[in-house]
Amino acid sequence: MRKLILIPILLLAAFAFGQELLVNGDFEQDLTVGWTHIDSGSGTHEVARATTYEPDPDYEAYIYQYDNPGSTILVQTVEVPWTRMELKFRASFQEAGGSSSCWPAGCVNVLYYNASDAILGETRYYYSTYANWTSSATLSLHKITSPAWADYTLDIEQEIVDNLPGVDPMEIAKVGVALVAYTSGG
Repeated sequence: MRKLILIPILLLAAFAFGQELLVNGDFEQDLTVGWTHIDSGSGTHEVARATTYEPDPDYEAYIYQYDNPGSTILVQTVEVPWTRMELKFRASFQEAGGSSSCWPAGCVNVLYYNASDAILGETRYYYSTYANWTSSATLSLHKITSPAWADYTLDIEQEIVDNLPGVDPMEIAKVGVALVAYTSGG
């Protein structure tokens, strides 16, 4: 199983002129700047950046995990003044192989943390044929149905109100953005 995520990403706080909160959110610098790379499980893990993934001159990130249960994650967490923010990203999600017992998924996860770094909830954009996740009061799922490059915008404040009733927006002190290539089962 394999997953591929190619994502230039931007987290904007809705200040008077907008303020980018992510460090190196456009991936123009090395991926060690602002981002943390985490691998779990076995199989092949890869994280890279290049200007050749999409036909434009800018850099994109590439996240890949192949075979066996596990994940490859590129994540960044930032302190936020409030939830009145937008997350904008452009992505192409791909998968190969899989079954109902061993399935790949490509995800962009938005994690909501309190001041003690406890996860209060999550919004997950995902592309997978077989994923069996279900939404809950603290997990909002947005299934991507096409692997083609597309633009996505998440109004974080509205997302919490509409889809995450178990998350108190007043407790959110940090927001994390994770690009995830994942394989379930084995």
